[in-house]
Amino acid sequence: MGRRVRHDGAVAGTRLVGIDLARLTAVAGMMAAHTVLWEEPAPGVVALVDGPPSTLFAVLGGVSVVLASRQRLAAGDRAGAMRSTLARGAVVALLGILVAPLATAVFVVLVPFGVSIVLAGLLVTLPSWALAALAAALWAAGGSLVATARASLPAALEDPAGTGDALLAATLDVVLTGVYPVVTWLAYLLVGMLLARALLAARARGRERRALATVGVAGAALIAAAVAASELGVRLVAETVLELPAEAMRDSILMNAYGAAQGTEPAWQLVAAPHSGTPADMARTIGIGLVAIALLGLLAASLPPRALRAFEPLRAAGAAPLTIYVVHVVLLSTLALADPALATGWGAWAAQLAIAIAIGAVLAVTRSRGPLERLVGTAATRAAGTRERAATASSE
Repeated sequence: MGRRVRHDGAVAGTRLVGIDLARLTAVAGMMAAHTVLWEEPAPGVVALVDGPPSTLFAVLGGVSVVLASRQRLAAGDRAGAMRSTLARGAVVALLGILVAPLATAVFVVLVPFGVSIVLAGLLVTLPSWALAALAAALWAAGGSLVATARASLPAALEDPAGTGDALLAATLDVVLTGVYPVVTWLAYLLVGMLLARALLAARARGRERRALATVGVAGAALIAAAVAASELGVRLVAETVLELPAEAMRDSILMNAYGAAQGTEPAWQLVAAPHSGTPADMARTIGIGLVAIALLGLLAASLPPRALRAFEPLRAAGAAPLTIYVVHVVLLSTLALADPALATGWGAWAAQLAIAIAIGAVLAVTRSRGPLERLVGTAATRAAGTRERAATASSE
């Protein structure tokens, strides 16, 4: 299956190779978060793997929504595009429900991720300006919303007394109060949808490299703004909320927040603590994600076909992120139960990454899709209806 090389060095065809490489990077980063952080690595490692990989995964989820629905939308099948995306999200969420009992060592992202895809399916036909407005609103207010919700939950929902309470508690956990609240993750997906639309439009005009460079610069600017805001936020929280010296409280203020800021005071929203969902945290992690996507996209756009073929196992692994993620969390949890030493440290990370690349090599040689990707694609095709059956799923 050959590919033509266009005048700007990009690979002509249906796939954005850099996006596949970014998907593998996101999963590899989450593997590191699940294995390396237990050993208290260097601060730079913590900054890169505690938060940014899952954010990159979410942004790329939005990219996938656009790539998977573009053929239907181009054909005028708006209803089919929505139905197929809804089906994708529903299957991903169902997989999360099935996998969660087996993945005891990590917080599984698939249920909130799937619900976010469902919501993205309802929005996939909106113009970009509307998606941008909604993303900005969630970016600005989502952190305060989830922090307030977590702080004000009734005790009955924390310890549900019946089926109705349990269902409400589970829903609130997914949408607002969990480690990966949909309010935050939907904003990430919307950023990814806007990014995909921009990159596809640039590729159509032969300006992919220029667009990727712009994305990288924008990402770097977001990182700088987030770091500056967070420095101010740490000082404000320490001195006005905690009434303690900032340097003494820095590590505590910047610790992993597991879904929401540690307090409801406005100053907390300036702190870029991992998994806090504050505007500063989102700016930092989205910025890192955009830089990663830009660099990998520029790499893929610059390499000749022969060099790209050498990357094929990595690309194929990146094209099967759902399969590799599920294998990772189940295997990691199994190893943690058998011997925790096998599930922590750089050696554990290297072994998990090697398994992911091996899966990619098998998929590349057999020219196959990941089994879970095939499952999701089949459900999406059937949900879209007969109008879609002539189109392929290779654009995902």
